Amino acid sequence: MLENRWSREYLKGFFQSSGKTTDDLQDIVSTAALDDIEDPLLEIEFLRQGGSAIKCFNLALAALAQCSEDAPLSLVAELVETVEECNAKLLNAGEELPKLKQAVEEDPNNGEKLAKLGFGLYALDEREAALTAFTKALEHPDTLCIHCHRDCLVNIGWDHYLCGEYEQALGWFEHACRLKQPRTQIEDEKHRGERSAIDEVPYKLALENVLLALVKLGRLTDATARLQEYHDWFGRLPSYESRALEKLGLQPDVIFIGSRTRNLADEAPAP
Repeated sequence: MLENRWSREYLKGFFQSSGKTTDDLQDIVSTAALDDIEDPLLEIEFLRQGGSAIKCFNLALAALAQCSEDAPLSLVAELVETVEECNAKLLNAGEELPKLKQAVEEDPNNGEKLAKLGFGLYALDEREAALTAFTKALEHPDTLCIHCHRDCLVNIGWDHYLCGEYEQALGWFEHACRLKQPRTQIEDEKHRGERSAIDEVPYKLALENVLLALVKLGRLTDATARLQEYHDWFGRLPSYESRALEKLGLQPDVIFIGSRTRNLADEAPAP
């Protein structure tokens, strides 16, 4: 551990500035269990886009600590950037959490405020409290915007996914994927002309998670069909989901290139 000079110097400064020691780092490395993760860097990249900042933060710290002496400088820099970004999110979430709790106390039946409390709790890895907030938010759909509504569904589904309950997770992801929410008159005025897009396009994040759940369930035919749907709407699948589909025997990039090639042939002018 701490073989790389650049990561060693950064981590020493980081822990000193936060009043911690290398013993704390050792605890993080042990808990992160990078050896049990097939591709830690891909996992970190995936988590960086998600809601649990603390898990990403700990994995990035552990990966930095285990960088070899000859690790590429670009890798060290990427991990440092990830640590900094996650740390900022955690500090912000910690500062905002009392305000979010106060807002819910003052208006306990407001779905939007409940959802935002849930997102704050989830960032700090307070999963049980976050799930309670998400569930309560869904009880008040009239005060919940479609974006927060979808993300509440996705986060509940993701908790099932992490628990190995893939069929239940799929149901939540599918719900989020296809969710349509009528707009108020004020929203219609504000977003005039956008209704067709919101009504037709599936939720990108939810569809990515649908694919992950189908992989876990071994449903090759369904995964192939939904992958084609993803390509039609959003283009190429991200690396994390592509790697998962490859384990099921699919080749997402081959399917993507093939679909684009067919589209070009269909669009070509008649001879």
